[in-house]
Amino acid sequence: MKNYKGDPRLINARFKSSCCNCEAEIRKGESAYYWPHGKMIFCLVCGEPEFREFVSMAADENAYNGSGNPY
Repeated sequence: MKNYKGDPRLINARFKSSCCNCEAEIRKGESAYYWPHGKMIFCLVCGEPEFREFVSMAADENAYNGSGNPY
């Protein structure tokens, strides 16, 4: 799957932050999901469903365009 600049991704937090959804504390060095377009960060619990949905849609797009394996 081709990655683009604005794609959401799993990161290690470089500074203390809080989840955009539940406002849980995200400490420096902890894993979190980051959405560059909105500059939003989510804890692993809140970000997992959205991230999985994004990955699924990206894989579907690749399959529909003939550049990915649909199976």
